[in-house]
Amino acid sequence: MLLLQGDIWESMLYYAQVEKDLKEHPIGHEAKLRIAKISYYQGDFQWAQAQLGTLKASTSKLIANNAMELSLLITDNFNLDTTEISMRAFANADLLHYQQKYDEAILKYDSVLTAFPGHSLSDEIYMRKAAIYLNNGKVEDALANYEKIEADWSYDILADDALYKRAKIYDTILKDSEKAMKLYEQILLEHNSSIYVAESRKRFRDLRGDNLKDE
Repeated sequence: MLLLQGDIWESMLYYAQVEKDLKEHPIGHEAKLRIAKISYYQGDFQWAQAQLGTLKASTSKLIANNAMELSLLITDNFNLDTTEISMRAFANADLLHYQQKYDEAILKYDSVLTAFPGHSLSDEIYMRKAAIYLNNGKVEDALANYEKIEADWSYDILADDALYKRAKIYDTILKDSEKAMKLYEQILLEHNSSIYVAESRKRFRDLRGDNLKDE
């Protein structure tokens, strides 16, 4: 709540105390993860990585996965001194996103795209913008950002995520079965090692009517 309200230092002190008191408890691990995230939001990426390193072995799968995800984001995009400005701006946009200052977050994300065209953060930005738009009911804007990933970053690790999210939008929100089927099929054909393959195959068959034929 303190971080949502913008009181970063009070948040840091609070989580540090919780982590100290419950060092070996999952609650302490969660507090440590939040300390890492605050450090990340502030642009202190090395300190964030130091916190995340121990959390990757957390007994909580969720905490371990979240720590790994943030650690990989930093590792992949903060390798050179020349990337620090872009990464700091991106982290600031993530903070605005977390604080639900959506319009400001979109502007900050767009500023990174404008200042650093083709940057490795671009696909992450499109994913985050799409999530904001979708959460605010702007479905067409969300689709446009997911489509940018397919158009410009089809080789990247987020390509199947974006494709699956597009399929789900057409499937569950727009009720366009034909379009959804095409996207599910595209996942099966082009991303056959994706974690979304099983669900995509099931939904493709459901929409095609296979289950009805078997009855």
